[in-house]
Amino acid sequence: MGDRIAVMKKGGHLAQYATPSDLLLHPADEFVEQFVGADRALKRLALQRVRDIDLWTAATVRTGEEVGSARAKLADADLDMALLVDDQRRPLGWLSERGLTGERVRPELRSPAEPIVEMDDVLRDALSDLLSAGTRYAPVVDSTGATAGILSVEVISQSLAGDSTAPRLESPASRTDSLVE
Repeated sequence: MGDRIAVMKKGGHLAQYATPSDLLLHPADEFVEQFVGADRALKRLALQRVRDIDLWTAATVRTGEEVGSARAKLADADLDMALLVDDQRRPLGWLSERGLTGERVRPELRSPAEPIVEMDDVLRDALSDLLSAGTRYAPVVDSTGATAGILSVEVISQSLAGDSTAPRLESPASRTDSLVE
């Protein structure tokens, strides 16, 4: 797809000259809005990448970390689940608040961190992964596999609506606008 698209009205008049994403998000007038179609939000899913939206902050914890410290991180995170990570911040699984017992974080109490989404994934593929897994959120990793944040259905929905501030999720999930370490 080109960098910019010119939408012309009858008589050769320029209606709008913009990037594909801008045409879909901000049509200049009713003519452009009708030109791009009523399903323009869905079309944007194929153009926008995970790296282009604001992610939730993850409460990342490591095996052996003090449970008190892990619980404190949950208070500052966007989800009420902690993301267990290895020494390179790669996601290993989710830990619920109930799983944070005893003195130290224990990996055997984790549930799988699936799916795992990459920063370069298009939102269409990321949303498909979430829906296929039957979950509303997933850890996002950078090119090294390190946790970069949390993607949720709410974040995608807010992004498509043009609002990057998705509400906190207070359920068995994890939210992040980056990392709480």
